[in-house]
Amino acid sequence: MTLRPIDYMPWMAKTEEERQTQQTLQDNLEARFEGKFGSNCFVSAESLFYPDSFRIGDRSYIAGGAIVRNTHLIMGKDCSINAYAVVSGRITIGDGVRIASHVSLYGFNHGYASTEIPIFQQPHTSLGIVIGDDVWIGAGAVILDGVRIGSHVIVAAGAIVTKDVPDYAIVGGNPAKVLRSRLGGDRSVASTSDANDRGKGRDALATRLNKFGAGVAGQIPDLLHHYEEADGNERYFRDRPGFKRTVRAYCDAVEIAAMFGDLPPGWSREELIAKLDGFQDAESGLLPDPWSPPDEETYDPALLTDHLSRYHLLAVGYALEVLGSALPHAVQVVERLDTPALYAKLAALPWTNNAWGCGDWIDCYATGLYHNLKHFGSTKRPDDLFGWLHTHANRLTGLWGEPTEADGWLQPVNGFYRLTRATYAQFGMPLPYPETAIDTILAHSRNAKFFREDRLNACNVLDVIHPLWLCMKQTDYRRDEIVAWAERHIEIVLRGWVPNRGFAFVLSERESTGLQGTEMWLSILYLLADACGLSSTLGYEPKGVHRLEPAWRL
Repeated sequence: MTLRPIDYMPWMAKTEEERQTQQTLQDNLEARFEGKFGSNCFVSAESLFYPDSFRIGDRSYIAGGAIVRNTHLIMGKDCSINAYAVVSGRITIGDGVRIASHVSLYGFNHGYASTEIPIFQQPHTSLGIVIGDDVWIGAGAVILDGVRIGSHVIVAAGAIVTKDVPDYAIVGGNPAKVLRSRLGGDRSVASTSDANDRGKGRDALATRLNKFGAGVAGQIPDLLHHYEEADGNERYFRDRPGFKRTVRAYCDAVEIAAMFGDLPPGWSREELIAKLDGFQDAESGLLPDPWSPPDEETYDPALLTDHLSRYHLLAVGYALEVLGSALPHAVQVVERLDTPALYAKLAALPWTNNAWGCGDWIDCYATGLYHNLKHFGSTKRPDDLFGWLHTHANRLTGLWGEPTEADGWLQPVNGFYRLTRATYAQFGMPLPYPETAIDTILAHSRNAKFFREDRLNACNVLDVIHPLWLCMKQTDYRRDEIVAWAERHIEIVLRGWVPNRGFAFVLSERESTGLQGTEMWLSILYLLADACGLSSTLGYEPKGVHRLEPAWRL
């Protein structure tokens, strides 16, 4: 057998013949196993590549002699598994991870509880290994099951890693210990007082949340008045002064007031109900926005084509419930959509490049079912919808839809929030793959393109914390990491409040506060606090579209 240099140095593959040979190999592997290669990947024909399933990001490669077997492998972009490395078990690898020769990743373990049964006959366990972004694992290192390696870590050659490794650490030895931090100083080794310090920090955070909630409660009347205008005898709300009128502004005002047990100042319940009732079309049951009407040439109510008409099923429908009422008419277009038509529509949605839009459509459809079930005596249940969702969820990612080149996991993660909000959360049903969903969502939450403090917007943070919060109802998997992420973002959100004006949708744009940003960030803050077990300190809770309890248990 003649070994080719490109099998061990894949960056040398430059000829068209070499590229075509590689593409044919990858096509065969995708067909043989449940998996997907990104663009410009390389897997050597001289490797033993025999996974249970795999998803490998762009520009990642597996060199000759590497053994990838009996694994559920998720590997990000710009990664390498070099010659004679062994990868086995459930392994999740971030972006920019370099795994040197002779490294062993064992994401499983043998059972040995019984002394009466030979170890090889006892069941395997698998907690999995998770490796963050920008990690260098030196030659001959061994990483054992259940370990999480943080981002920007260096694992020294020959290290035996048996415990989690924090971000930016350099670890080495057997068993591996933190030698120092790449950030400088002595941030690497936890002191014996860390637990006490964390407890004090938690108490201080609870106190801050309580003080914040009490302070906001006293500002709500002035805040809502700021976004209210009058035209003759008509009073109305705008999201921001000077902006176009919207249906949603009324709903946000109602839900903000309801969080604190009140109505918008100067409005009666009857006035608000009458205003919201007037937005619904009796024939279709949808709620087009009179100030941004649907395009007449493309609008097809039967297939829910207008996004504002869809969203207002949530905004108006839930706001009316907060007011002790309900939509005046059943959502007929949802009631009339039979299972074959539903499945055809779901299959036609743009899952490969607009998973958020797909989730938005499902959010509306499922919410229409909910309103019809609860308020209009419908017998049409979401069983067919749940069947489709369960059979189309990706067990490698826990999500629906595909990442995009431009935005990575943004579309699938945001779409996951929208569709699970109205289905699994709204109807009190368990998610199909909560642990793999957590892996994918946490990987996305490290993307600085969306989660740097000066770039945070309400949708992107909500679309991470609600799914994580929902997954935590089923599993404690990576709970400490979720709580740490939530605590960091609580601090950021608290800094974003503008007295008597609320929050801006993009948190750092403090001059652009509005009703939407205020309602969303107050709800997000509650979710973040609830993930940490601190939500009771706030003194309010979300209402309507962002309420936490199931609305209708099946």
